[in-house]
Amino acid sequence: MVRGKHGGWDPLVCLEFGQRVVSFLNDIMHRKSRTENRQPVSVWRVKFVPGSGLSAGELDTAEVEGVVNGEDRVGFLPRWYWDETQRESQSIERKATADATSRSGWRV
Repeated sequence: MVRGKHGGWDPLVCLEFGQRVVSFLNDIMHRKSRTENRQPVSVWRVKFVPGSGLSAGELDTAEVEGVVNGEDRVGFLPRWYWDETQRESQSIERKATADATSRSGWRV
């Protein structure tokens, strides 16, 4: 409906924005987990307010409980999804460690 219209929605602009948001969140969460020497298992709340921008903050225990509401969830994510992403993340870390170890033996 908006393709080719002046001032219309451009999917490339939206995808670029989405990529920047995900990168921003990834950087914040990993930086915080590294600086505090802990696993990245915290729950975060992300807010977007048009005209103001994006904000992200880690939830405390009471806030997490308010979101969980007795369901099998981690934040707003279903437990099964959270567990799968944690397994995938650990697998990637193990592969990166193995790759780094295998490269360290080579000398030029």
